Amino acid sequence: MKKYQKLTGILTIFILTILLMAGCSQSSSTTKPSNQSRIDEIRKNGKLVMATGNYRPFEYHDEKTNKLTGYDIDLTEAIAKKIGVPVEFKEMQFTSLIPTLQNSQADLVIAAMYITDERKAVVDFADPYLDTGMVLVVKADDTTIKSIRDLDGKVVGVKTGAVSEKVAQDLKDKGTNITIKSYKETVDYLLDMENGRLDASINDLLNQLEYNKTHPNIKIVGEPFTKASLGIAVKKGDKELIELINTVLKEMKQNGEADKLYQKWLIGGK
Repeated sequence: MKKYQKLTGILTIFILTILLMAGCSQSSSTTKPSNQSRIDEIRKNGKLVMATGNYRPFEYHDEKTNKLTGYDIDLTEAIAKKIGVPVEFKEMQFTSLIPTLQNSQADLVIAAMYITDERKAVVDFADPYLDTGMVLVVKADDTTIKSIRDLDGKVVGVKTGAVSEKVAQDLKDKGTNITIKSYKETVDYLLDMENGRLDASINDLLNQLEYNKTHPNIKIVGEPFTKASLGIAVKKGDKELIELINTVLKEMKQNGEADKLYQKWLIGGK
């Protein structure tokens, strides 16, 4: 009987040892940290995925070639070149940009996006690459609207989910009697305004300067009534990609490439 108990005890210890070793092995395999950096991950994927919208002169399709072009496109190409991979562009509505980033379906968002506290709460931003602001736009022959103080009783066009919509809502909340009409794309409400279906529009200064080059029948009234910066967004915690982007932005300012982009897209146009 004692011999049997001793044998059972040895067998139990043996089984427990095997189970413990298996558990340790499994634990070490599942918790083993990856040595692959974020930039190496992008290189391994073979592309830098950039989510963007439709916002001339920052990102739009060239009328002759239908190729996606613009300030933000050139900027993305410079970042991708630094990493050593080509760019895959994902075009979508503005409201889909941040969710796409959060779902890891893109590495970054460059879409003339304002850096705001609300956005900083859900994504991280690199250093600003351009400064701008919101302006009021009316038809060229309109003499009744000279500033936001003249908007009482007017219908104002804005872009859904963009800063223009928030600015218009703020004006309304503070007592300005306006009717806000939101559109998916900026060009849509600017065209509606030109055709007399809106009294005024709120738009980004840089975008509006570009639009005015080919639409002389509308004008900017007054000075920008907000100040903002455009930023490149990445997923929360993507510090290594942020550092690389900031390095590229710094180098472009130092070597004159940033000024060339400004002259090409915002001063000279296409």
